Amino acid sequence: MKISHFFAVLVRLFAIGLAIYAVRQLLLLFEVMATGAISGYDVSAVFAGMLVLCPLLVSVLLWYFPLAVTAFVIREDMDHSLKPLDVQGSLVVLVLAIGLYLLYFAIADAVHWLTYWQMAAGESYSGARLHFDADSKAAMVSTGVELLMAFGLLSRARSISRAMLRLAR
Repeated sequence: MKISHFFAVLVRLFAIGLAIYAVRQLLLLFEVMATGAISGYDVSAVFAGMLVLCPLLVSVLLWYFPLAVTAFVIREDMDHSLKPLDVQGSLVVLVLAIGLYLLYFAIADAVHWLTYWQMAAGESYSGARLHFDADSKAAMVSTGVELLMAFGLLSRARSISRAMLRLAR
């Protein structure tokens, strides 16, 4: 198996996790369709639908085209058949797995804060305590940092693994 095949398996596992997240968001969509609100607060049905459709669409695309994603992440010079996986290759796979794990939770946090932001911007929530205090702003910044770190790990996995090997020697 090539390194790209290992990563394609990870991409498909990520697609499964994203689909599970989308299924969990269906409860919000059903609540909005039934009542027009989430926990008593008016929410646009389009917005609630996008919370389900976006992750579901991305998971379907990742499921059917995992090698297209691996071609973007893993360079051709590194994609070779493996007898035993060498140290750098296994370290690249480990960094990519950590990047995907971080990306999963960063996307979930980003959806949470986008929902909160949309609800706080609505006029029908003026009586609710949906204001952005220092903790909320700090959590939003940390979500942004999570997203940047995940994309950095995924795009620079080979360089990171090389640097880790150099530091270990």
